[in-house]
Amino acid sequence: MATASTPPPSRGDLIAGNRLLDRFDLVLLLVLAVIVSQTLVDTRGSVWGSLVTHSVTGLALVVATRASGARRRVRRILDVLVVLTLVSNVALLLPSGGAPIPPDSLQPEGVWLLPALVLPVIIGRRLLQHQVVRVQTVLGAVAAYLQIAVAYATLFQNIDGLTAAHFFGTQVSTTVYTYFSLTTISTVGYGDFTATTDLARLAATSEAVIGQVFLVTFVALIVSRFAAGPGRGAATEVPSESATGDAAS
Repeated sequence: MATASTPPPSRGDLIAGNRLLDRFDLVLLLVLAVIVSQTLVDTRGSVWGSLVTHSVTGLALVVATRASGARRRVRRILDVLVVLTLVSNVALLLPSGGAPIPPDSLQPEGVWLLPALVLPVIIGRRLLQHQVVRVQTVLGAVAAYLQIAVAYATLFQNIDGLTAAHFFGTQVSTTVYTYFSLTTISTVGYGDFTATTDLARLAATSEAVIGQVFLVTFVALIVSRFAAGPGRGAATEVPSESATGDAAS
């Protein structure tokens, strides 16, 4: 039985320098690194902690957009966003000398919210272009699922900082948002932290629903196609928009 071979990188991808196309193994590792850093490092009141977490988050977003074949314009915008965020964190270190900063002086970082929310969609769109499912496709589906939890953790933190009432009824460590997001999307629900406002409850329930729908439909479909596919290491894929767009420019 003949199987499709993996096509070489297109000229457009080489022109754009996008050698990370479909490297969803790296994306998954970086998303896991984001989850670990956000779970262990409290960024509220700690500039060093904020710098470390933002560095990992920014790197994950940069690699994920390239692996997903995003347009070069989108990648450039995100690159500028990451650089400006890291520069602002370094600037905060200069006057403080790395000393602790009062908790109220560091507000929730809404700068990552939109990219974090859009990233699972970008990854999923690229995975649907894979005509033959392979290992990288499965890893991409898992990375997109975990990225939903990261995006909601960012959303929870911003809701807490921008509304009058606290998300959990009282101020908590920033590590709690990621913990709560993971227990919500997995529907574990330990009950040690509970959303107390109407907006907070809406956000939490929407994550549970979206996460389960994504898991039992998209991820399950990818995994089943991978298990039934004729060639696990082969793939014939639709060229990315970045390739066609950059080649034409």
